Amino acid sequence: MLKSNHSNNTQPHLASSVVMVKPIDFGFNPQTAVDNSFQQKPCQSDQQIQTKAMQEFEQAQKVLQKLAIDIITLDKSPSNIAQPDAIFPNNWFSTSSKGQLTIFPMKTPNRQHEIQIDNLIVQLNKSGYQVTETCDLRPILKPDQILEGTGALVFHHPSRQVYTAISERCVSSAVDQYSQQIGYQAVKFNTSSQLGNSVYHSNVVMSCGQDFAILADSVISQEQRKTVIQQLENSVNDLLLISEQQMGHYFCGNLLQLIDPKGQAVIALSRAAYNGFTREQRNCLEQHGSLAVLAIETIEQVGGGSARCMLAENFLSRINS
Repeated sequence: MLKSNHSNNTQPHLASSVVMVKPIDFGFNPQTAVDNSFQQKPCQSDQQIQTKAMQEFEQAQKVLQKLAIDIITLDKSPSNIAQPDAIFPNNWFSTSSKGQLTIFPMKTPNRQHEIQIDNLIVQLNKSGYQVTETCDLRPILKPDQILEGTGALVFHHPSRQVYTAISERCVSSAVDQYSQQIGYQAVKFNTSSQLGNSVYHSNVVMSCGQDFAILADSVISQEQRKTVIQQLENSVNDLLLISEQQMGHYFCGNLLQLIDPKGQAVIALSRAAYNGFTREQRNCLEQHGSLAVLAIETIEQVGGGSARCMLAENFLSRINS
């Protein structure tokens, strides 16, 4: 049984700290390419791709650090198995302001090897953050109940809602069990791209900031689309609807709103996403935070994930704070 995390205290929506994992083994992942149509097999050598990805990763960190976002950096898991997608850690863990570290079940074998609970806790502690409880969902959920963290779960904490695009990486029964235990309302929906496939992760389809949301509404099944839009419109002031091309080619749905130590909002997004938004959409986004534009083209094209996927929010409290 999952332990309930529901209380009167509301989980903050914006983190000022993130965990990032170095792209040491980065490359095209054939295991995840089965259901991630955004991955593109590169012509360059593995070494060339890894070098480019590391350069993009380090430059992205510099952009966020200039905006005073606290970054905890992990090496890949010490497993001998290659981990081409380790740069996307938000899929295997999440944190809460109550000190809980939650571990999620991953779909593919090589991504399962990314999980490194002890190393993560050590690095969090070294950076001054405290984990008071670990909840590992892997032995609790059934083997087929895949639920890939905040790739599968897009939270809007102020309204205590979680939006989920049902897919091979986001199993409906796992969503029901998890959302019930944390006391959130699950807004579930099915997706279909122009290729006829489900979109592999919810956080590619949409993003929820504190008072804005982005949604690729055209990929949601017609009978569910109106409900999802209404729920978002009831929760935020600004809802930006993006096209399937903006979602799939530019990763406009895969961004993350953060907050700096002075309480100013920051929105991390890729350069592709920045260029993919219309001028009007960019102007709207800028009302909700400074735009931290990350040049991560290699990571996006080969990995099939973007800025939000690279950033695992750290909501933990400081030790002795």
